[in-house]
Amino acid sequence: MKRKVFILAALCLFVMTFLWFQKQSFPEIANYNQLKCFPKIFPDYSSIIIPPNLAPINFMVKESGDEFLIKISAPKGTEIKIFQKNPLICIPVKPWKMLLLSNLNDSICIDVFTRQNGRWMRFKSIKNLISTDKIDPFLFYRDIVPTNSLWNQMSMHQRDMESFKENEIINNYHTDHNCINCHTFNQNNPDQMLFHIRGKHSGTVFYNKDKLTKINLKTPQTVSAGAYCSWHPSGKIVAFAVNKIKQNYYLSGYDHKMKEVFDMASDIVLYNIEKNTLYNFPQISSSERENLPCWSPDGKYLYYTQAKKYIVNMSNEDNLYSLMRVGYDLESNTLGKPELLISGENLKKSIAFPTISPDGRFLMFCMVDFGYFPINNKSSDLHLLDLQTNKYCKADINSDESESYISWSGNSRWIVFSSRRMDGMISKPFLCHIDTHGNLSKPFVLPQEDPLFYTFDHKNFTRPELLKKRFNPDFKDLQQVIFSDAINAKFMICK
Repeated sequence: MKRKVFILAALCLFVMTFLWFQKQSFPEIANYNQLKCFPKIFPDYSSIIIPPNLAPINFMVKESGDEFLIKISAPKGTEIKIFQKNPLICIPVKPWKMLLLSNLNDSICIDVFTRQNGRWMRFKSIKNLISTDKIDPFLFYRDIVPTNSLWNQMSMHQRDMESFKENEIINNYHTDHNCINCHTFNQNNPDQMLFHIRGKHSGTVFYNKDKLTKINLKTPQTVSAGAYCSWHPSGKIVAFAVNKIKQNYYLSGYDHKMKEVFDMASDIVLYNIEKNTLYNFPQISSSERENLPCWSPDGKYLYYTQAKKYIVNMSNEDNLYSLMRVGYDLESNTLGKPELLISGENLKKSIAFPTISPDGRFLMFCMVDFGYFPINNKSSDLHLLDLQTNKYCKADINSDESESYISWSGNSRWIVFSSRRMDGMISKPFLCHIDTHGNLSKPFVLPQEDPLFYTFDHKNFTRPELLKKRFNPDFKDLQQVIFSDAINAKFMICK
C-alpha cells in the first residue's frame, strides 16, 4: 500500500512539473540594445575549458535588472533558457549534461539579457570550450577553519564532481576532537588511502583494500611519526617525511602572512606495509633537511625537497628548499645517488609540494620566497617542469594570493589546486585543464549548487584530491580503528 502511494505521489509530481514547464513563457526579444561588454558574473565562468562530466556552472548575474533571460546554447542539442526576476542562475542538471556530451571539443555559449526600465539589454556572448577530457568524478578534501584556535574542529569530505552531492567522511567531533590530517591516496585510487591522527588516539590510519589498521610510525630512531607522504605505485611502499616542526607567528604580519612553519630537522623514510617496517637510507636521511616526498608514476624515482641543515636562530630567508630526486629499485629495496634538479640556493627561492602527472610528463610545484608551507605564504606561485626537457617556467594561472596544494586527475589532463585568490584568507579549489604540451587553461572555482556559496560559506578546502571513484569506508569502522591501539612499526637502517 505504501509503495502504491509513493508511486502515485511521484507520478503526480512528474505531471505537475511537466505542466509547469509547459506554462513557462520565454519572451521573444526582438528589440534590444546590443552592448559591447561581457556581463559580470560570479563566479567568473568565462573563457574557460569545461570537463564534459562537470556539474552545472551556476552563477549570479552582477548586472542590474528587473528581469533576466539566460540562453545557454551549443551547435548541437536543445538550447537551455532561464527567465526570471532573480539574478541567481541555477542551470538544470539533465539538459546541461546533454548539452555538454553532445558538443565535445566545441563551444558552449552563455547569452545574458537584462531588462532595465522596460528596455532589454544584451551583453556579449560568453564562450567556453567543452573538453573531450573527463575529470575524475570525485574530490576529497579536509575542511578546517583557517585559524589555529579552532584546530579541533575539522572534517574530511567527498564531493561528487558530476553533481552537487557531498558527504562527510569523518568529523573529529566524533573522535575526541583530535587532529586529522594529510589524507593521501595511491594514484587517485581510493582503494589505498591513509591519514594521520594527532594528539589523542595518535597514529596513522591505513585503508588498504577494505582493510583498516592504525600504525604508530614514531620509533626511538626517528624524530617524529610520519608526516607528508607519498604512495609508491606498487602500493607496497609509502615514503614519509619525519619532521621536527616549529611555527613562527607574526603579530603584525610578515608580507601578509599569519604564520610560518619550518623544520629544525627532517628526514625521509620508506615504510613497507606488508612488513610493517620503516627503512632508513643515508641518501634521504642526511644531516640536511629532506622533505615532501613524491614518487614518479613508474616508481623508479623518488622526488623530494631538501634544505641545508638548520642552525639555531637561522633566519626565515635562509630556509630555501631545492628539488631533488633519487633512483629506487623496488625488488632490491635500494636507492641510487641523489640528483639536484633545481637549486633553491641559486634561485634565492624555495620549492614545495612537487607533484607529478600520472603520465610522467610534467611536475608541478610551488615556489615561495622561503620555507615549504605555501598555504600561508602570499608569494607562493605554481611552476611547471617538463620532465622530458627538464625546463620549467612559472605557470600563467597564478594570482596575487597564495596558490598551494596540487592534485592531478588520473588522465593527466586536469589539475585542482588550492588558491586564496577569492579573499586572501580561505583556500578554495580551482580547476584547470592542461594539454599534452603543458598549455594551461584559465582556472575556475569548483561549481556549487548555490551561486552565492562562496560569498557566505567559509569552508576551507585543504589538500583537494581528485579520485577515480567514490571512497566508501563505513564511518563506524573508521571510528573503531581510530579508537584502537596503534601497532608499533619496526625500524631498519639500510646502506
